Amino acid sequence: MMTSDDRFDDFERRLLALVEERAAALERDLRMLVGIPTGHNHVEGLDRTRGWFEERLRRLGAEVELVPGRPRPDWLEIRREPEDAPKIDDDVSGPKVTIPPTLVARRPAGDGVDAVRMVLCGHLDTVHDPHGPFQELSSVEDDIARGPGAMDMKGGLMVALAALEVLESLGRRVDWTMVLVSDEETGTFFGEEALLQAARGHDIGLVFEPALPDGSLVVERMGSGTFMLEAVGRAAHVGRAFTEGRSAVVALSRAIIEVSGLADPERGRIVNIGPVHGGGATNAVPHHARCWGNVRYADEASQAGLEADVHRVVGELGAKLAGEMTDAPRIRARTAFLRPAKPSTPEVLALAERAREVSEALGRPMPFASTGGACDGNLLQAAGVPTIDTLGVRGGGMHRPDEHLEISSLVERTALLAVLLHRLDRDGFGERTGSGRPIP
Repeated sequence: MMTSDDRFDDFERRLLALVEERAAALERDLRMLVGIPTGHNHVEGLDRTRGWFEERLRRLGAEVELVPGRPRPDWLEIRREPEDAPKIDDDVSGPKVTIPPTLVARRPAGDGVDAVRMVLCGHLDTVHDPHGPFQELSSVEDDIARGPGAMDMKGGLMVALAALEVLESLGRRVDWTMVLVSDEETGTFFGEEALLQAARGHDIGLVFEPALPDGSLVVERMGSGTFMLEAVGRAAHVGRAFTEGRSAVVALSRAIIEVSGLADPERGRIVNIGPVHGGGATNAVPHHARCWGNVRYADEASQAGLEADVHRVVGELGAKLAGEMTDAPRIRARTAFLRPAKPSTPEVLALAERAREVSEALGRPMPFASTGGACDGNLLQAAGVPTIDTLGVRGGGMHRPDEHLEISSLVERTALLAVLLHRLDRDGFGERTGSGRPIP
């Protein structure tokens, strides 16, 4: 790790040296975490990982609380059984889903000083199949190690924990709260309320999503929402009573075309549909069909307008079908556009500049970037907390079976975060002045 020593004070140089000494331990802990499957709401893996972090955070003197998750709508579960929704007006209850808690760890400095209050946020879950072949962190080759969630975001979680541990070991106290959710990859429906509640009263948010490939820090994100389109028709034997049937698949197909037409990327409206499922046999007119989709939007107006448009075009299509035939298939849309866009505000840019200052001192440029991706940083900022959210490791193959990280970025990003936390407390942020705490 290259540093410009004249840009670090004596305490920071000791801090950086200690981070370097922890390189092997960082890799060892990451290897253990990656080896615990936490995708697809894998309860055993999530519980084990959460318990491991709870123990480490308690050692730092944090008060740890497991906040129960809230239920999420059943329709969000992607299911492919053909006969599970005979009535469109009923709420379909799927298989019982275990609702994971959110870990909230609070570590005030305890000296009564009114200093910058920082909330650190990460997620324990990954997108990877807990029973699939991709299960472990590979051996390091040319600074690259592959593993499920190594980049997104178990590497980032190690960065956050190690930075706090290094500061604590040197006797440097800052005010922090850490929030670890268990369902970020599926929208943080379980953990949203706990995250928003924990964010209250904090001055800045730091989230450990992976950096962009060139090390860029994301300062602006689109919002994200989920929807389901559903059609219920009437089953019939294809050979004996085809004209008596009303195909839910055909109706859903028309709805897919109408809703897909709402996409307008140049105006900040993205609409993607899939998976799709309908019918159970080729010789039966399908009575039920549905699909799930994801949308992205650039701002609050786009969010409200796009959600209203989804319901509008589905309603108009339903009326059109009713005019074309008797006993027409019924269609409906269900929407949950919960993650607001995360704009690049002056406060966010000021916080990003603080991170860039440290990164450049460490010998790494840090460009700023925007992305269509959404994360828990969107929720933190919507709660009134200026947030930067790509403070995790560098790597590639995100959400793919070749996901990987640059092992050296574990040390580099831990150093960046530790120095940033120290400086934010020392120098203050926004209207909150520096703490004036003695530096060990």
